[in-house]
Amino acid sequence: MYPLNNFKFARLLLLLVFGVTTFSAPLSAHDLNETSAQVILRDGQVEVKIITDINYLVSRLQNNQAWLMGDIEKVMPDNLSDNEQQIVIKKTLKQGTHLMLNNQMISFERVTLTNDNDQHSVEIVLQAKHQFKEVVDISVSFDKSLGVVHASFVKPRYRLVGLGERAEVSF
Repeated sequence: MYPLNNFKFARLLLLLVFGVTTFSAPLSAHDLNETSAQVILRDGQVEVKIITDINYLVSRLQNNQAWLMGDIEKVMPDNLSDNEQQIVIKKTLKQGTHLMLNNQMISFERVTLTNDNDQHSVEIVLQAKHQFKEVVDISVSFDKSLGVVHASFVKPRYRLVGLGERAEVSF
């Protein structure tokens, strides 16, 4: 009996071919116009790293309907240079991203933008300082121009690891 005459084998082969062709293509969250953010809490400072598709973000900021719906404060003009676009993006995200620590609003002091020219992704980093000895509560909301944001929250645990030694951390 040939293997292809066996119905179970043929079905398995079909599923295998389907799986390989479907999942072998490179996948990226940015192809789906999704944004990710990482909120990193450190002693005396907090950092919000946002990674998004620059083309999607610019199109949202230039969208008249988004302005009419109240998703953006004002429409970014079409004829801006890359540098002028970056200035608008930084200002928009600094004003539209809200961070609270221990139920107190924290203002961002610095915003940097790094554009990956090979891809269409951009990393925007918002930085703020705080005076809390212990942070027990973090609240963040993102500017609507970013769309849905997949956020993760990180509180690093620092250890000095000597040569040949092992560090152990409990969560």
